[in-house]
Amino acid sequence: MKIYLAHEMSGSKGTVLICPDLEIAMRRLLLTAVLALVAVASSQNGAPLSGIVQSEEALAENTRVAIHVVDADNVWGLEVASVEPVGGTFRVSPESVPASEMVPFGSGAVILPGLQNEYRVTPDGVKVAVGRFNMYVDENTNGVFDRVQDKWYIGVPRLEDPLGFFTLLFVDKAATLTGAGVELQLEPGWNVFTVRFPEDRAEYEIVNGVEDIVLDVILP
Repeated sequence: MKIYLAHEMSGSKGTVLICPDLEIAMRRLLLTAVLALVAVASSQNGAPLSGIVQSEEALAENTRVAIHVVDADNVWGLEVASVEPVGGTFRVSPESVPASEMVPFGSGAVILPGLQNEYRVTPDGVKVAVGRFNMYVDENTNGVFDRVQDKWYIGVPRLEDPLGFFTLLFVDKAATLTGAGVELQLEPGWNVFTVRFPEDRAEYEIVNGVEDIVLDVILP
C-alpha cells in the first residue's frame, strides 16, 4: 500500500497524509455496513404474499385486501399491509410490527391450524404478533380500515396447491416451534406458518411467503 504526501505544513500543525487505498477500503466498509442494515430491515418486512380473490358477486368499489395484527380474540388492530386487488388478484408485503403490538409467545399461546395449541416454543422470552388477512370496503377512501364507516367481507383464507391453511407470525427473535413430531425454525420478522394436506396427510412448514392464497369471500 502506497502513502502519498498531499500537503506538508510546518510547525506544530504536522503533516496531512492522503491514502487512496485506505479511502477505497473505508468506502467498501461503509457500503458493507449499509447493505447489512438493508438486509436486517428486509428481514423485518415480510416476503410478498399473493393470491386471488373469489366472490360470487363483483367486488365493491374501493375494496382493499389488508393484513391486520389481531389480538387473542381475533379483533383487528394495527394494519400492516393494504392493497387494492387488480383483476381479482393481490400481492402484499406486511410492514414490521412495533414492540408495543407484540405479546409473549408462550407454548400454545397462539392457535395454529393443524397444531391448535399443542406445541412448544423455545427459548423463553420470545414475543409475537399474529397477522390475519382481511378484506374491507374503504368507504371514506382514507386507505385504512375504519371500523365505524367501512364494511368488511366474511371468508376464510386458504392455500390452494396443495390445499392448506396458514397463520402469519411476527417474532422479535429466532425461535423454535416443536409439535406433532416436527421442529420448525422461526426467524426474526415475519414468518408464515403453513399446514398443507397432500395425499390426506398434514405437512407443516415455516416459509417466508406464499403465492397461492385464496380469499373466498362474501360481503354481507
